[in-house]
Amino acid sequence: MSKVRQNYWKLVLEETETRCIYSNLVLTTDNISLDHYLPWSFVAHDLLWNLIPIIPSVNSSKSNNIPSVDKYFHKFIELQHLGLTVSKNKMTDQEWNKYIESYIADLKITDRNNLLDYKILTIAYSNTVLPLVSLAINQGFSGNWYY
Repeated sequence: MSKVRQNYWKLVLEETETRCIYSNLVLTTDNISLDHYLPWSFVAHDLLWNLIPIIPSVNSSKSNNIPSVDKYFHKFIELQHLGLTVSKNKMTDQEWNKYIESYIADLKITDRNNLLDYKILTIAYSNTVLPLVSLAINQGFSGNWYY
């Protein structure tokens, strides 16, 4: 996976204590894996809007499963919101704009400042990810995974 994506999340972890959404363990820059919330084998991309840092052993356990929406979906959005907020504060506008292109396009948020609005971001993620969760489960991916 691209170092660019790793560096994005390392920047966030250096700025604030961040916990794995699945295990609740504190993440450190030298002990993370990037997890595809929706499995790569389903979405076939490494876009940031679907990637979060987690503990490596948890990532191995999760594999290609779909996480429990009830247990993890809002934690996933909170972590994405944290990443967007920290990166906006630490990067130049030009840098940040490169990182957020996939958020704007795939989550269908027209105003980039709305990425920092938790309510708007939650609605966008719900409208985008929840139908994909259903589709993935209907295609045979195992759903309702929890750690």
